Amino acid sequence: MASGSNVGTTGALATVRAAILVLGTLLLSSTSSDARCADRPAAQVDWAGCKKSQLNLSGLTLDGAVMIKSDLTGTDFSDTSIKGADLSKSDVSNAWFVKADLSKITLTGAFGSRTRFADSNLTGADLSKVEFSRVDLKSARMEGANLAGAQLVRANLTGAKLKGASFVSGNLARAVLAGADLMEVDFSGAYLYQTRFEKTDLSAAKGLTKEQMQIACGDATTKLPAGLAVPSSWPCAAP
Repeated sequence: MASGSNVGTTGALATVRAAILVLGTLLLSSTSSDARCADRPAAQVDWAGCKKSQLNLSGLTLDGAVMIKSDLTGTDFSDTSIKGADLSKSDVSNAWFVKADLSKITLTGAFGSRTRFADSNLTGADLSKVEFSRVDLKSARMEGANLAGAQLVRANLTGAKLKGASFVSGNLARAVLAGADLMEVDFSGAYLYQTRFEKTDLSAAKGLTKEQMQIACGDATTKLPAGLAVPSSWPCAAP
């Protein structure tokens, strides 16, 4: 009986030690994360998983920053340089990136509503699978940007420079692309319900089909690729 009791006690102690080790590891990780989140804004700063909402970070340099899965709601990044940073899966609702340099930034899986990127530089950026609603991308530079699978319902892309960008399998329902540069833009499989193409030249765009154009909106100023006729439903009623 004593031998069995000793074995049981030893097993219980081992379990307690293991639990203490796990708890200690978690506490160290939490402490390290808290300290990291308190770091001052700078290039290469690591704010992954941090709450950085409602801050004024305009005019700073945050090139190469890591802000994966961070809370950036309502923060002002206007005129900030964030080149090559990683904001994957972050919440950017109501954040301001007006006139910011976001070239080659990674925003894969980021989400938010009414985010403002007007006049920003998103050249070569990765916005694949973003989930944005009513995002403002007016006059943004987005040459070569990857927007494959992007959810851009009611996005304002008026006058955006999109040469060579990809909207493959994206959702541009009710988005406005009036006056945008759509040279070599790939719309393969994109959902274009009520997408506004007034005053746009689609003649060099790729992947467009008759079916897509029939549910999109254009007018006499819209130029279509060779082989596609102007739908009888054009022009659409004012939005």
